[in-house]
Amino acid sequence: MTENFLRHIEDIVTGLGYECVHAGIRTDFGRLKVQILIDTLGGINAGDCELVSGHVNKYLDENVDIPELDKGRYYLEVSSPGIERPLYRLEDYERFQGKEARIRLGKLIEGRKTFTGIIQGVSDGNVIILCEGEEKTIPLDAIRGGNLVYRFDDEGKKKPKGSKKRRETR
Repeated sequence: MTENFLRHIEDIVTGLGYECVHAGIRTDFGRLKVQILIDTLGGINAGDCELVSGHVNKYLDENVDIPELDKGRYYLEVSSPGIERPLYRLEDYERFQGKEARIRLGKLIEGRKTFTGIIQGVSDGNVIILCEGEEKTIPLDAIRGGNLVYRFDDEGKKKPKGSKKRRETR
């Protein structure tokens, strides 16, 4: 995958006022998929994805000589990163310091391939995570995938309107 291609995609997304969380090409069920994850402070809706998709499609149509796309046999997916946002770069881990994350590794570290805990920060190409009361230092190049963890909090939630218990009459 050429850096030039990804840089153009990121430029299109940021030029439209969105954050480019991820842009990449991968094989999905035997077909190439151009996947773009976008975000913005107010969240993403279908119209945002449609806008970015239209601009990226135009770029792809005008630049058919992109070798990764195998003569047009690909599909484009533009979406929100979702509530359990994936983390790709050291900057992502730094940005979400203090948040809970799940990190999956490509090799064993301390006999494990998965760590879940609170992101403490980054240092010298490593992610520091507080996991089970201990700080773990994980090299970014050992991380196969990472994402934020969303926990539902049942405490303090109000009941939806109309959920009052009816009084039985006999």
